[in-house]
Amino acid sequence: MQAGDQGGGDVKAEINVTPLVDVCLVLLIIFMVITPMLQKGRPVKLPDTNTPVAHPDSDEQLIVSIEKNGNIWLDTTQIQKDQFVNRMAEEFQRSTSKSIVLKGDKELNFGDVKDVMIMLNTAGFETVGLITQKPQT
Repeated sequence: MQAGDQGGGDVKAEINVTPLVDVCLVLLIIFMVITPMLQKGRPVKLPDTNTPVAHPDSDEQLIVSIEKNGNIWLDTTQIQKDQFVNRMAEEFQRSTSKSIVLKGDKELNFGDVKDVMIMLNTAGFETVGLITQKPQT
């Protein structure tokens, strides 16, 4: 027998896709876990509009969400209506450069959203952005 002629030392010219599949599955799991956390504020059904204007998120934004039952949330903290103006006035005093973005449920009356906008104005915020979405096709 010759030394080195073992028969098992042949070079294979095939691509091993197992590591690629493993990496893809790990990335899929990471995206599935992180995607729900990307939405800021309380999840609500947003109203539809044909021409929503996209603005980038920033750390200087405060997200105020209004649920269809009338509950008001500042990011992930629920605030009672009678305490809302005082709490938002405190937020305004901390940083007058912060902007307000309002997420109102699409089942709300406009009057309910307007009342929250008036309370924000009373607290010191002069401009309020409204979040909408494109209609689902």
